[in-house]
Amino acid sequence: MNKIIEFLIAIGKLKKLKRKGIMMYGIKNPETTADHTFRMTIMSWLLGRFHHLNTEKIIKMSLVHDLCEVYAGDITPYDGILPKDKRERFNFVRKWPRFSKEEKKKRYYKKIKKERDALEKLIKGLPKEIQKEIINLWLDYEFGVSREGRFVRQVDRVENLLEAFECWQKNKKFPTKPWWQHAEEVVDDPILLKFLHTISRKEIKAKKFRETNKK
Repeated sequence: MNKIIEFLIAIGKLKKLKRKGIMMYGIKNPETTADHTFRMTIMSWLLGRFHHLNTEKIIKMSLVHDLCEVYAGDITPYDGILPKDKRERFNFVRKWPRFSKEEKKKRYYKKIKKERDALEKLIKGLPKEIQKEIINLWLDYEFGVSREGRFVRQVDRVENLLEAFECWQKNKKFPTKPWWQHAEEVVDDPILLKFLHTISRKEIKAKKFRETNKK
């Protein structure tokens, strides 16, 4: 029981771990990993109802998908290449750098290795059967082994976009384009595509409203 308590205390750190990707674009108080996980889990449950998916599995998968960040932190695509100067770093990410397929693959597997090591460190005191379940759920999410894994991975990208959209609603200078690109790379589920289309219509409508009021 002591090990379970230690695990629960450790994951409590996610309540204060701010989402680094959003902060790069000048947002001072972004959602935390715990915030993201909570809403993503709700989204997986609500939107997953439109499919014949294992509800328990998608909820569990959503809950564990970012536990590795307790020790690995929030890893972004630009880790290791960001300028140290704050202004230069801000200008760098505003240019929205793109990577080749080979570079993306290289960075992805480096990220996976770091996150798996962090996850195994986090759960090592839990009962073996729980450790195995968490690792299997995480691997399914990362590699889309099952229908549930592929769905939850797409929901993750959609939740990220939803947060970016909310940031844009507060500050119209916030660039949503990177999050649209990240979502469109993986989302092919009909329900989630409909969700994206609805967000797009809201964004376009708001932009047209602003342009009209400027005249």
